[in-house]
Amino acid sequence: MIDKKIIVTVSFGILVTIVVFLGIVDSLNRPSLSRLPISPDVAISRLVSTFNISKNQLDSSPRYVYVKSDGTVYESNPELNNVGKIIGNAEPTNTGGSHFAWEIKDFQSKKKYYVDAIMAAIISNSSYK
Repeated sequence: MIDKKIIVTVSFGILVTIVVFLGIVDSLNRPSLSRLPISPDVAISRLVSTFNISKNQLDSSPRYVYVKSDGTVYESNPELNNVGKIIGNAEPTNTGGSHFAWEIKDFQSKKKYYVDAIMAAIISNSSYK
C-alpha cells in the first residue's frame, strides 16, 4: 500500500505547480512595471525634439499600435498589449524587431511616425494620403 505521506506530498506538488502555471499565464495578460507604455505626450515630445518640428502639425491623439519587423501595423490596446487586425503598413522597423508603438500623424508632411511605447525610440515611419 502507498504511504499517505507520499500521496499528500505528490498532491501538494501538483497543486503548487498548477497555481504557479495559472499565475504565469495571468501575468502575461497584464502590463508589468517594465512594460508600462509611455504616455502619448511623451511620444509626441520625442518626435518634436528629434525632428525639430512644430507640435501643432502633429496629431494630438496618437493611436496605440503593434508594428511587426516587416512594417505591418496592427491595432492594439495599451492596457492589454493585445494585437488585433491589420490596419496598415509602414517601413520595416529600424531595429529589426516588433514593437508596441504610438502612431503619430504629421499633417504637414503627410507622414506617420511610430514611436516605441516603452523606450520612446522612433522605430519607423510611413507616408499617407
